[in-house]
Amino acid sequence: KELVYSLASIAGVVLAVGTCASFGGFGTDDAIEARGLQFTKKSRGGFLGGDFVAKSGQPVINLAGCPCHHDVLAGTLMAAAGGVTLPLDQYQRPLEWYGGTVHQGCTRNEYHEYRVEESDFGEMGCLFFHMGCAGPLVPGPCNRLLWNQCSSKPRVGVPCFGCTDPEFPRATPFFQTPNIEGIPLSLPMGVNRAHYMVYKGMAAAAAPEHLKNRVTKV
Repeated sequence: KELVYSLASIAGVVLAVGTCASFGGFGTDDAIEARGLQFTKKSRGGFLGGDFVAKSGQPVINLAGCPCHHDVLAGTLMAAAGGVTLPLDQYQRPLEWYGGTVHQGCTRNEYHEYRVEESDFGEMGCLFFHMGCAGPLVPGPCNRLLWNQCSSKPRVGVPCFGCTDPEFPRATPFFQTPNIEGIPLSLPMGVNRAHYMVYKGMAAAAAPEHLKNRVTKV
């Protein structure tokens, strides 16, 4: 802790790489009392304190993720080396990469819109309603930049775990969506629950046959 504090006090830019460094992650609720550099979960403060700024005048830049996406790290380092000040969101994540949700760019989006959902692995439908996917709820570039310019969790049939969120890891199982009558308890920001229930019911009824049968368009 002394080393981190002494280096941060003279650094031009301070990066918290990964969700644990950013928000505390796995250790915030147990005996080790983990904290992020400037946040503990969603509460501002953390190890360096809420008023900390680096020599550049910027607060800690949080590169959330478990792990942080490689393109996010590389891009932020290039910006820092070039003296570029990156716009940040309320949790000090760069908007360049955390300004949209993981859901954006997902190859299962059409299934999501028509509520063609899965309750087990191995199919092509949406993983949000039953399988625990947090893609519509959390920010990140995973389905736009891809990992190793190749793939992402949803593209290979694994739900997004929401690892860029300050509350990660969540208390509920990764592969289950807490819901009431099939409607997830957590909905995308700004979505009205009553309207969502009506819209998704109508969308499911209007789903094209090629989606219901899990057949991709040629």
